Amino acid sequence: MRRYWDRRARENPWYFINNTLDYAQPDVEGFWGSGETDVDMLLERLGGSLRPTDHVVEIGCGVGRMSRAIARRVERVTALDVAPHMLELARTHNAELDNVEWLLGDGTTLAPVPDASADVCISYVVLQHIPDRAVILGYVREMGRVLRAGGWAVFQVSNSPDIHRQPLQGPRRRWASMRGWMPRGQRDPAWLGTWVELADLRTAAADAGMDLEHVVGEGTQFCLVRTRRRAA
Repeated sequence: MRRYWDRRARENPWYFINNTLDYAQPDVEGFWGSGETDVDMLLERLGGSLRPTDHVVEIGCGVGRMSRAIARRVERVTALDVAPHMLELARTHNAELDNVEWLLGDGTTLAPVPDASADVCISYVVLQHIPDRAVILGYVREMGRVLRAGGWAVFQVSNSPDIHRQPLQGPRRRWASMRGWMPRGQRDPAWLGTWVELADLRTAAADAGMDLEHVVGEGTQFCLVRTRRRAA
């Protein structure tokens, strides 16, 4: 995962973080604006509200697309990513954010975030790219570990197997990818990822002391979930 996403960061981070953009000419201003839009969407659809005193852990921050929007609303953000070059770009493009700590993740846990230290966890269009269901569910358990009692998480997973099948790629597309005209690596397991069953997600949340409070989009690629850490 680390090698794959580091390569994508060097190839075209804007597109691989938000692949609704044009690969050849990504709208970078629109890229940053989409972070604000997606934070609003997650909170609105799942009924969450960030407070100025919150400490938020963002899982899979990339170059800080959503981190920037979150940081404007809260006291502190801990932003993790598995790719060192993504984090280099995040620091460069968000140098003015003095309330964000950029951390290199290990690809399976939220180390080194301490137990019961966060008010909120957020992740969007990240877990769907992980090819191992056990790792996805492990991240859900990790959210429960780092959340304080009463803290909550909003995140997206895929419930749809169809999008994770390897796409057909003819010689013309392969040639265009090799020339840098089209994105590379979209047949790689680290891009294709996998889906999880909602029942397994609920079990993982319960294992970590969380209740699954709200689900939007069950059965789709964009299944949005809100969980909450039970009071001690």
